[in-house]
Amino acid sequence: MSCYLFTYHAYRSWMPDRREGFVRRKKDILPPDEPLAGTYQDRAGESEVLFDSKLQAMLIEESRTAFQKQRCRGYFVATEPTHLHVLVSWTDGRPWQTIRNGLKSSLTRRLNRYARRRRWFVDSASQKRVIDHKHFDHLVGTYLPDHGGWKWREGEEPFR
Repeated sequence: MSCYLFTYHAYRSWMPDRREGFVRRKKDILPPDEPLAGTYQDRAGESEVLFDSKLQAMLIEESRTAFQKQRCRGYFVATEPTHLHVLVSWTDGRPWQTIRNGLKSSLTRRLNRYARRRRWFVDSASQKRVIDHKHFDHLVGTYLPDHGGWKWREGEEPFR
């Protein structure tokens, strides 16, 4: 069985000039970088995306629908204005990229139907393989519940 935590960042929400730092692919959180933020700003094709409470609830609803369509099991979804985390597993041999991209496509289609067609997420989403039960328990018991937006846990209704 494969089990992963996917993180989908809202487009332009974690720019390099963030006071708390920013994430760069294959690196952890880096310190703020004003010149790089200017470069990103100049290249941006659309405005920043932030998920308000209504969009966060919609992302959870669509994640739950997508779990069935993608034939995978969702354990937890946690949202923030800048991103969402999806904890999911599947038992067949599909690679994690297929599941990650399928979930992102479902989320994008739902947002496009609700609002307008635009770029909602950064190009890729981060993935972290869940390595054992202790890691899983930490994610479900501490890390994901600590997020400030809407949340959903398997077997429960969405909550804040």
